[in-house]
Amino acid sequence: MALHAQTTTITGLLGITLLATGCPDSEARFNEFVEATEDVRPGAEDDGDGDGDGGGDGDGDGDGPLVNMDGTYLWALETTLGPGLPLQFATTVSNMAIADDGSGATADFSFQPLSLEQNEVTTPREFVGDPLEYPAVSFDAEGNYAIDMGTVEVTGAANPVTGSDIVATLLISGRIVHRDALCGSLSGDLLSPLEYDLAGSTFAAMRLLDDGSDPSTLPLIFPFNCGAVVPLDPSLPDMTGTYLWALETTLGPGLPLQFATTVKFKFGDDGTITADFSFQPLSLEQNEVTTPREFVGTPLVYNDIAFDADGNYAIDMGTVEVTGQANPVTGSDIVATLVVTGSIVHINAFCGQLTGDLTSPLEYDLVGSTFAATRLADDGSDPTTLPLEFPFKCSTVPPAGG
Repeated sequence: MALHAQTTTITGLLGITLLATGCPDSEARFNEFVEATEDVRPGAEDDGDGDGDGGGDGDGDGDGPLVNMDGTYLWALETTLGPGLPLQFATTVSNMAIADDGSGATADFSFQPLSLEQNEVTTPREFVGDPLEYPAVSFDAEGNYAIDMGTVEVTGAANPVTGSDIVATLLISGRIVHRDALCGSLSGDLLSPLEYDLAGSTFAAMRLLDDGSDPSTLPLIFPFNCGAVVPLDPSLPDMTGTYLWALETTLGPGLPLQFATTVKFKFGDDGTITADFSFQPLSLEQNEVTTPREFVGTPLVYNDIAFDADGNYAIDMGTVEVTGQANPVTGSDIVATLVVTGSIVHINAFCGQLTGDLTSPLEYDLVGSTFAATRLADDGSDPTTLPLEFPFKCSTVPPAGG
């Protein structure tokens, strides 16, 4: 499924809001939020071939690049100034008219800003201010569109970075991904509350089942860019999220090392699926399994890990160093060369094996060690929300609903 470049009026509007997020001291806050996306596609029916474009005859019946996009979307705009703190809009696309020969289309866009407290992504998200209206936005035959937004003003109540009103000149370049999603980029200049070049900012919009006015029905996890948009019929579930990753070595049975492991799935235009992994060690006292489990040491980060069509993957971790505060077996610092071989069990779990050699505090062959990872409801930084019982290997992973 090709991602078609589009530039929407709505997007431009969104861009302005994001612009407002700029502030000199906000970068530290941005780093606290982990982008993540999950399969929250509403229930529009696929054509069954799994490519998201249905065959491409361009007549507007849902099987070509120019599909009828009428509906309401959660539109999230992430600026380079405010990573992890997207401006959000309940964006309605209406009156989409597709040419009989599929050569182009027009549609009206209405961007209703959603309120966001500073440094928040999901609260309160209520309608605030007047909608931004852009009639008769043009699409080409491939679903691409571009809008020179001119000078835009957005209320500070929709600015999660500084809470300041935003003034910016914006250019949106977007594309129809499939019938339930749009994505693209935003460029332009933030003029107030500071001057900033917005080049490299991105957005994504996912279809909602209602008009977006009820905050309780808005998704908690959603994409901000094209790479995080889930296909209509992906070969694998979107595993984006944070997991309690428990590794039981043959050297320390019953005393698993534990990590709050963040996974970010990325769906390529060519059908490939990769993921970024970040393993944050959790502290453990000797001979303990559940205490204290606080973040300790530096995360181990591995990007662009390939998954095959069956959900299998491998991570060559190279030489790894883990603080002894995360070692419940001996309490000593760990140095080891490790290879993780795993697979997706279901939407809420991974499991697999670990091989390699422990080189410090002693030499030991780790073959036969196992792990399991179960999805968490938060980022894993609060020990009181971590499960007291959890699997260490594939055979003990509970079913998806368990």
